[in-house]
Amino acid sequence: MALAGYPEILPHVRNSSGDDPQRRHLAEYYGRLGSWCDCAFDEAVQNQADVPELKEIQSSLDYLAGLQWKENMPSYRAKPVSNETLSMFWETVGLLTDVKPMFQISDLGSDGNYSQVESILNRMARGWAKQTSFEKTLAFCTMFGMLTSAPAKVYWNPFAKGHSGDVTDGDIAFEFMPPSNLLRLGECGEDIQQDECVIYRKMRTLEWIKRAYPRMGPLVKPEERASKYTANLQSPVTVSPQFYPQLSGGMARMMGVGEKNSIESVYPKAEVREFWMKDSTVNESGNVIWMGPEGAFWRYSVKPGQKLYPRGRVVIRANGVTLYDEPNPYFHRKFPFAVLGLYSVPWQTYAMSVVGPWCKQQDVLNQILAGVLQCVKKAINPPLLAAKSAIHPEALRAIDSSKPGLKVSYSQNAPQPPSWGQPPNIGTYPLPVYQMILKSMREMSGASAMGDAMGKKQVPGGDTLDRISFAKTTPIRMMGRNMESFVNDVGMLWTGDALQFYHAAHRMEMLGPKGLVKEDMDTNPGSLIPEGINSEAFVRRFHFCSDKGTLLNVQRQDKIQVSFALRKNKDLSRKKLFETLDWNINLKENDEELAEEAKQMAQAMAAAGVQPGHGGKK
Repeated sequence: MALAGYPEILPHVRNSSGDDPQRRHLAEYYGRLGSWCDCAFDEAVQNQADVPELKEIQSSLDYLAGLQWKENMPSYRAKPVSNETLSMFWETVGLLTDVKPMFQISDLGSDGNYSQVESILNRMARGWAKQTSFEKTLAFCTMFGMLTSAPAKVYWNPFAKGHSGDVTDGDIAFEFMPPSNLLRLGECGEDIQQDECVIYRKMRTLEWIKRAYPRMGPLVKPEERASKYTANLQSPVTVSPQFYPQLSGGMARMMGVGEKNSIESVYPKAEVREFWMKDSTVNESGNVIWMGPEGAFWRYSVKPGQKLYPRGRVVIRANGVTLYDEPNPYFHRKFPFAVLGLYSVPWQTYAMSVVGPWCKQQDVLNQILAGVLQCVKKAINPPLLAAKSAIHPEALRAIDSSKPGLKVSYSQNAPQPPSWGQPPNIGTYPLPVYQMILKSMREMSGASAMGDAMGKKQVPGGDTLDRISFAKTTPIRMMGRNMESFVNDVGMLWTGDALQFYHAAHRMEMLGPKGLVKEDMDTNPGSLIPEGINSEAFVRRFHFCSDKGTLLNVQRQDKIQVSFALRKNKDLSRKKLFETLDWNINLKENDEELAEEAKQMAQAMAAAGVQPGHGGKK
């Protein structure tokens, strides 16, 4: 996890004496906290182990890689693979990742006073998406979403651009992750924000941990499973050490494997676990308690009887060492996670797999191909049927039925002459069955609709093909709506982080002087949040929303066509048309260029003696 400055727990305990009461109290407290976190982690892992979609992820990846024959079969049996699953995968991912969100960040409670802040946020959001790997990360989330629910993390990373210590080193990060890296406890419903505890785990190098947590990081020990690798250091005793390295991999296995030794990695690792939880603990003392690291601009005071963690609590551990224990630093009060579920359903936490049904259909296709190919092999190389006394065994083994002009001699004492076996008649049904299953698979990806359109006598244009493909694939439309919901969740997290963490220096770097506001000159310089206003309430007033039906490229085609028709009938202004196209056209600059072109055209006509308005006649 990346937070501003990476504040840590127990900053002075290591320097106190061993019999210090405060040290003993804190050691006991964090011992109990560590035990609770370990129990919560074990429970979440066990809950996740029972999810069918997660169990099938590796099997689905094998199918995408072409490893589709699981059963043991004789070597002479054909094992063909027509990897339609991979084709459907890329077809669907291509449709879902051809995105250009049309969105608006707005202040729902504004009376116009903060319109400048809205403008800055909208421009910075577009600039951030272009400067970072937003589209690539969204594509990777979509690929994981084809398997089951795909989580992503949106957080403030103070070291995103370096470790110089400058305020502009930080930036908002959008990070994809495997579904198994995020564990949930509590409600575990459709909305992750309703959970009681969310656990994010990721392997980190010890060097990263030490940089992130200078005080507690050096106490973390490496985990053996992630900090060692094996290598063959010695050749088998039956092979010369000089000769063994020259052997191929197959020959080396035949000759025997040498002694394997475990070697320490130059970059040992440990798993870092972030526990984001809701904590209802209240201040039972009679004093005001300050929560949050000293010097952090997001720290706050808690009066007696009030909740200590109104935003939530964050505990970070690595290999038994508690690195961080502070309140949730984000003003939006949310877990910094969003979950993409392309096939989300209300009766289970994890989304259904898009690829899973294709794998079962792929098995049938492979079986049909294998059967047809086996019949073809029998037709090309038919079996020779002969009595045992007809042909000598040595001669029988030398017969190659594929040899042109083959002649076979046999004993005259044989009861009947040898004959070639007739290949089985497979009939006409395998091909229709194959096409039926293939069509069913392609209807899930849009390829079927495109093929139908290309088969017409008059092939439609490109935009029409997109609309036909999109209109005929209801699953794609449903997944597109789920993508919009995911992008909105990501946008809401980004908006809150931008208002909270984007300093005036960040805005100057991205937008120049237009990125500054009058709030930068108050007693809290550099912040977009006005002085005297509750920071959390101000951040929660801003909302990110994508225009419905505009995320995917094929969704925008109908709207663009309607806009051109309205413009043709003079029912829509040129400015609104350009906004619909979203081509980043500067209207004022475009009008000036058109005026200059008209002026040059008039000068050219005058030089040629052509009078304007006379049909080009001199």
